[in-house]
Amino acid sequence: PPQTLRLLCREVSLLSADPPDGIKVFPNDEDVTDVQVAIEGPGRSPPEPPGGLFRMKLVLGKDFPAAPPKGFFLTKIFHPNVGPSGEICVNVLKRDWRAELGLRHV
Repeated sequence: PPQTLRLLCREVSLLSADPPDGIKVFPNDEDVTDVQVAIEGPGRSPPEPPGGLFRMKLVLGKDFPAAPPKGFFLTKIFHPNVGPSGEICVNVLKRDWRAELGLRHV
């Protein structure tokens, strides 16, 4: 729906303009539902990826914000909350999601 796309464009724009510390946002101008980010590693998590940046992708479905985004690490990472495909399995992206949380919370 158009109102969802407007909300999404606004949220991605705000997040890109003022990202949380240690995070760079790369919006996809051709597909607003595809948002990629780079997260600075803590510098102590072996093996740290090249450049110390973990690449991640947020996929926003047609029901966003009522339904949570799906998060995937594009950088190989070994973590109990990250599946073999890179899918992030945390409660905020599952049962604890609320529409008012928005992308910044993720």
